[in-house]
Amino acid sequence: MFMNINQHKQKNKGAAMTLAVMFFLLISLAIVLGSVGPVVRDYKNARDLISAKESYFTAESGIEDAMYRIKKGKQIGGTVVLALNGGTTNVAISNVSSTEKQIIASGNVLSNNRNVQLNLTTGVGADFAYGAQVGEGGLVMANGSSVQGTGGAVGNVYSNGPIIGSNSAAITGSATVATGLDLDTQGSEVCNTDQFVGKTSPQIDFAQKFSPSSSLPLSRVSLYIKKVGAPSSPTIRIVADNAGSPATSALASATLYAADAGTSYSWVDVSFSSPANLVAGQYYWIVFDTGTNSSNYFSWCSDSNNGYGNGVGKYKSSWSTSGSWTQITGDLGFRNYLGAGNGSIDSVTIGGNAYAHSITDSTITGTAYCQSGSGNNKACDTSQADPPVMNMPISDATIAGWKADAAAGTIYNGNCGDSGVAGCSGSGTISIGPAKITGNLTITNGRVLNLTGVVHVAGDINISNNGTVRCDVSFGSDSCVLIADGYIDASNNAIFSGSGQSGSYILAVSTKEGCNGVSASGCASGYSGINLGNNLTGAVFYTSASMINISNNAAIKAVVGYKLNLSNNAVVTYEQGVANANFSSGPGGGWNVKSWKEVQ
Repeated sequence: MFMNINQHKQKNKGAAMTLAVMFFLLISLAIVLGSVGPVVRDYKNARDLISAKESYFTAESGIEDAMYRIKKGKQIGGTVVLALNGGTTNVAISNVSSTEKQIIASGNVLSNNRNVQLNLTTGVGADFAYGAQVGEGGLVMANGSSVQGTGGAVGNVYSNGPIIGSNSAAITGSATVATGLDLDTQGSEVCNTDQFVGKTSPQIDFAQKFSPSSSLPLSRVSLYIKKVGAPSSPTIRIVADNAGSPATSALASATLYAADAGTSYSWVDVSFSSPANLVAGQYYWIVFDTGTNSSNYFSWCSDSNNGYGNGVGKYKSSWSTSGSWTQITGDLGFRNYLGAGNGSIDSVTIGGNAYAHSITDSTITGTAYCQSGSGNNKACDTSQADPPVMNMPISDATIAGWKADAAAGTIYNGNCGDSGVAGCSGSGTISIGPAKITGNLTITNGRVLNLTGVVHVAGDINISNNGTVRCDVSFGSDSCVLIADGYIDASNNAIFSGSGQSGSYILAVSTKEGCNGVSASGCASGYSGINLGNNLTGAVFYTSASMINISNNAAIKAVVGYKLNLSNNAVVTYEQGVANANFSSGPGGGWNVKSWKEVQ
């Protein structure tokens, strides 16, 4: 009996131990499960947060892709679906009005949705991406002059001609010099017949035959064209000759941006980042490769008298397919620009990278990309080819559109400003625009010219002695335009200002030709097309066919000229907002950002 009692006690102890262990396991499991739950939730929340961010950036990518296509005139439908890094973005494009587009992109990564909305408005957007952009005339810097940036921007320079400095000349950003250019003597510039390109089949792709005068790279072509409607941007190709017709493969190609063409004939430049190396005396073709649209197309003007002896024009439904070309009567309008030398930088302190075929006696903070150099603080990195030439940021068609806008306003027959025609002259503040002045414009002695629209001056512009030119407050964040067919001379504390809002500037344009620092009549000081000095402030200045001369502590926002001369501590202070300045008066050639935000 005692044995049975002891055995019973042992069984009870074993059962109690089992229960205790099970209880402990249950408690432990509850603790573990209680801990795992928050960890899982935190992991899920973190994953959702990352996915949400990825969705946002995916939507941003869709917006940027659509904006690029619209601004560059590339084809794009009303809806687009893009796949990116495991996610998708659905882009919807709609017309709010004839002057505004709305783009909404919905990004989706792992079922997390983020929506971004962009509104674009028409205007003439000019991409002033550099503190100074210079044509084939090059940049000369002296006496402590500099190109610099402010507000987080850097003062970069891009020049199609040499950069020559001295006496502590400095560029705080990067400096780039492209291979030089010369206009080839071979070309056709007579216009008396319309050749519609891409309007109806088979007159879709057109080609012009030519033979270069020198064995050099073909860096740029200019075509004499206009557009009808809103065609997409075509591709311009350089191809070899094949038994009297274009070959079916390209030696070089580049985009002709539709926004650079106007509704009247003008020369439109196309530059090749990888130029074709031509041989003098051999035959080549310029091919205009586009689509077909009966409402939106181009016209390439031709000379029906076949004035260009080394060429002929032809068309075909598709340039790269087999089959014969059809010859037209006449030569299509073109100019060729051949690489004529090696770009160089000499005696400049550069805060970023330097890019040129030859660099000498310069101090470079970044990398010196060159094929030859001497006297520099760094050896040449020869890994990159010579930089390509760059087109000017404003086309002739855009300037013609601004002039047309001015002519549609008030016409002042005579001089304006300090004295002259009633309504555009007198003391105090003068408000005009859109307007055309057939004489000269002079603003001095504290007078203020308030631009309420684009103003075109057929003569010269003189601003001095505390004279002020400004955009009217109604421009808001947009910029305004002042054009002179003659020279622009601004000095002695001349002031140029926008509307007062961020992003608003004055663009002062001179279309004067041939004032490039050598003796010539009808030029501003220093034989320039634009002369700026003596504590002048503000504005963006532009001339594609003459020199801009800047001296004596002039400080401006950005400058673009065929040639640029900086002396006597002249400073170009580049602001980031200049890069996408929107000029509200013009032919509607560009699309620019009105608003960019996330939406529900």
